[in-house]
Amino acid sequence: MLISPTDAIAAIATPPGTGALAIVRVSGAGALRAAAAVLGRAEEALPPRRACLASARDQEGDIDQVVALYHPAARSPTGEDLVELTCHGSVYIQRRLLAALLAAGARAARPGEFTQRAFLSGRLDLAQAEAVCDLIAGGTRLAHRSALSQLEGGLSSRVAGLRGPVLELLTHLEACLDHPDEDIAPLPRTEAQSRLHRLAEPVARLADTFRTGRILREGLRVCIVGRPNAGKSSLLNALLGHSRAIVCAEPGTTRDVLEEPCDLAGLPAVLVDTAGLGHDSRGAADEEGLARAQRALRASDLALLVIDGSRPVEAADESAHRRVLDASAADGRPVITVLSKTDLPRRAAAAPWDCAVSALRGAGVEELKRLVAERLGGHPDGPAEPGATVTHQRHHAALRRCAAELEEAALCVGREPGCWEELCARNLREALSSLDEITGPAAGDEVLHGIFSRFCLGK
Repeated sequence: MLISPTDAIAAIATPPGTGALAIVRVSGAGALRAAAAVLGRAEEALPPRRACLASARDQEGDIDQVVALYHPAARSPTGEDLVELTCHGSVYIQRRLLAALLAAGARAARPGEFTQRAFLSGRLDLAQAEAVCDLIAGGTRLAHRSALSQLEGGLSSRVAGLRGPVLELLTHLEACLDHPDEDIAPLPRTEAQSRLHRLAEPVARLADTFRTGRILREGLRVCIVGRPNAGKSSLLNALLGHSRAIVCAEPGTTRDVLEEPCDLAGLPAVLVDTAGLGHDSRGAADEEGLARAQRALRASDLALLVIDGSRPVEAADESAHRRVLDASAADGRPVITVLSKTDLPRRAAAAPWDCAVSALRGAGVEELKRLVAERLGGHPDGPAEPGATVTHQRHHAALRRCAAELEEAALCVGREPGCWEELCARNLREALSSLDEITGPAAGDEVLHGIFSRFCLGK
């Protein structure tokens, strides 16, 4: 585990560029001294948790009028003395103010070092620290809600709830092993096996939420597929709320793959418009367009199969639709069948579809967005317990390892009747270590460096 550093660090905390205001932060031992030197004040003249107007200066003269806010270590976000200086948003002012703090004894902060110090001082556990980065990056309602709940300890509480019973069983087994002469009731093998299976089940269930959680954090790829002129590009524009793809009556307008980010009922998504499937290619461009459409379908999380409701479904249509459905079933990809052009007289045969839309009038578009969220999250508003949703591959892998150790311990009980307690205790210790990797106690320096290096400067 890394040892918490004590030197003062400084960085610009607001995004690069010019704005109305900017914040420069300095944290650590000597942070108050460095800020006071730049402001030309005694340290006692910066009272805790009270905004003070002051003039920032360096060797060249005045820099700016700033508002200084001092947070003592006992109640600061980093667990150290922290001073935040709010200045005007000129890039020149920001850089000069930062340089003055560095000249006064601070050093330049590394990416994520403020949050890393909050973790090392116990202000946040590791899962909460990772949620800070997710909260900054979250661009939709559900992604924001998930990150905020994890930051508030939702996932950490679930992990603690899983950890307690595992530790309790391990304590009992080790007490029996270490003190055989004491009056400690041994655990019957059948009961131990049953308890281990019961412990593994909620761990596996939490790990399974990663399918939805990954989408909340990384985004969903939605591939819009169908026959030429079925209304795919019109549907893309309707879902986006603006005209992005060219739409005309001539079939085969879209030849390349068109990707566009979108907010689908709170889910971050990338919509992928593709060339029409199942038609005879008229040259190399058509062939490449079809190949790219098929690759886009294979790389997607969900497919929208668009069927033109204004014309009869022909044999070529049915063949193309069947290939999409079969390929998606083989890959485990959800497919939502969309009947398009409902503003025109319906001529398509009565067949099952999931949603009917009119891209021209916007009818059914919001229903389709909700249906996408429902298919992937099992709930129209996303996961019912966003804080208990696993959004990181690292957490998912740790939970899978924990569940595997618990199941292996259960097998040992039946397989090794003469020494099952020792083997089971070893598996339980590994299970606990896997859980502790999520919140931090068992995370190595390499893991910590990998996590915090992804943060932006000043955070």
